[in-house]
Amino acid sequence: MSNPALSIDPHSGAGAWARLGPAVVTATGPDAVRFVDNFATAGLSSLAVGAGSESFFTDVRGWVLALTTVLRTENGLVILAAPGLGPTLRDHLERYHIREAVEIADESAGQSSLLVTGQAAAEVVQQLVGAATLPARSCDHQNLQLDGVPVRVVRVTGQGADGFWVQAQPGAIEGFIARLTAANLLQADPATLESLRIEACYPTPAEILEKTLPQELGRDTLAISFKKGCYLGQETVARLDAMGHVNRRLALVAIDAAEPPPMPAVLELEGRTVATLTSVCHSSQRACLVGLGLVQTRALASPDLRVGTAAARVVVIAGDPKQLSSTAAFLQPRD
Repeated sequence: MSNPALSIDPHSGAGAWARLGPAVVTATGPDAVRFVDNFATAGLSSLAVGAGSESFFTDVRGWVLALTTVLRTENGLVILAAPGLGPTLRDHLERYHIREAVEIADESAGQSSLLVTGQAAAEVVQQLVGAATLPARSCDHQNLQLDGVPVRVVRVTGQGADGFWVQAQPGAIEGFIARLTAANLLQADPATLESLRIEACYPTPAEILEKTLPQELGRDTLAISFKKGCYLGQETVARLDAMGHVNRRLALVAIDAAEPPPMPAVLELEGRTVATLTSVCHSSQRACLVGLGLVQTRALASPDLRVGTAAARVVVIAGDPKQLSSTAAFLQPRD
């Protein structure tokens, strides 16, 4: 039986763990990397085994189908996405699969995942799997062993609750959780993890509205290669890069209200809708409510925004280099 949920401070000396439920889609076979690279915004063909990258998958119009983390393995690729997106990604790739030597499978049901986060995360995971070192760069990963059972450890930063993803068959994950509990790591409060995600401006399907373009989400340096060859949707992505701007940006909005508004919430400027906020939390860092959503660029600098009767203002625009790099300090001691 696990310990009670803990409202974690990511900079504290304590660590915490949380169950995850990502979609897991695999592409294996001689043509797997080359084939999937034709549908991803990141340069997957240049990834070394053991490396990874965030990547968007878009439709032919360049609209986002999913924001994913893609891992290069000896057998091909592992694509991790938000829960429930496995069938969408599998069917999207299979639609274009003709003669290539690649097998695409939704393996979400056969895999379990958890996050280990906090300053103690690296030390605890390293001890439990008996590894000399752990992946250091975001999206790097290693195949390790826990009591003779294979586990994959993935380093993750820039998504709010930074640390390590541990993936294995369900039984192995339960054993890993038991050891985390014995090591005095508590289960993280899901609401706290959601708050960290929101403040890091990491989008889930809630923020990826219909007809969302990759550059609107502010993860260009992490998820888009502007040097790779052709891929589905590239014309739109390249045109936006040449134009130098988009009409909306994912942004964090401070709301001067005592209680969070129901989601989705309308953000207005002079009586006109300029965004729909899709996630909300209380920010301990800013001591106010904050909401996340795609905001029209003309409203980003306005001091006159409102959510209902409450005053509001944009405090972070996703993609700001300082915002993206700040989460890399997640595992570092507080000064």
